[in-house]
Amino acid sequence: MPFLHRTLRTVAATVKTIYIHSESGAKGTILYRINPLVKFFSFIFFIVSISLAHTIESQLLASVFILVFYFIARISYRLVYKKILVLSFVFGLLIFLPALLNVITPGKIILPIATFDSDSQFWIYHIPQTIGITSEGVDVVALLFLRVLNSIALALLYVYSSSFSQITKGMKVFFIPDTFVMIMTLAYKYIFILSKTIEETYLALKSKLVGSVKSESIRKIISGRVFFIFRKSKSQYEHTYSAMVSRGYTGKIRVRKVNTIRFSDVAFLFTTIACSLFIIFVSYYGKHL
Repeated sequence: MPFLHRTLRTVAATVKTIYIHSESGAKGTILYRINPLVKFFSFIFFIVSISLAHTIESQLLASVFILVFYFIARISYRLVYKKILVLSFVFGLLIFLPALLNVITPGKIILPIATFDSDSQFWIYHIPQTIGITSEGVDVVALLFLRVLNSIALALLYVYSSSFSQITKGMKVFFIPDTFVMIMTLAYKYIFILSKTIEETYLALKSKLVGSVKSESIRKIISGRVFFIFRKSKSQYEHTYSAMVSRGYTGKIRVRKVNTIRFSDVAFLFTTIACSLFIIFVSYYGKHL
């Protein structure tokens, strides 16, 4: 079962990596020691500034600031940026590639692609005689790509420098309902329960097989185990919830008292606010300087 083995091995490695980072992997970073409330508010303010920045120069400036934060946090940016670039390429470039053409973004054509006898009309779109890539389209796609890139990089920076408990504490700043936080927490736990159940079931199945097995037989075996895996993981999840109730869970989230705000927290907050305001300033007034 090489295809199944590779898939489950990759999924298991990914889940274990996420669990390690969310529980203990971030404890060695500098940003981990920042007050969770201060850090959550700072990152929200920073990502709002990225959304407001509407020039390529300001987005590049934001990329530099985020990269500096990766260096300060001592996070392996090479490994993280591989994931960032892949996600940015898919969601920030491939989706917006049609905006390069003058059909969507009119402007000065810098690279002609196709030429017709005359203009035409297709539904609500006007098809010009010459279709090509415009300079305005390049600016639009570059801006959108950088915005997606910076947003993903900032989100991963926050995830890699925080534990799951810190993320839930940060959400309390904006008075997010306890029901939503609890659903997110239980879903987070259920992912690991389900993943471990699938891995254990697969290893038990593999230990009982001898020699090669036909693909048709493998499909029948897998389809027959899907319901069993779901039922077993559901049972373990219910036992987890029962254990929570037996230890005093009443539906309300009680966060332990957060450490007092220190000088480093204030310095981090003012640094992120200053960087955010500088990005917005360059976006709105950079061209007039």
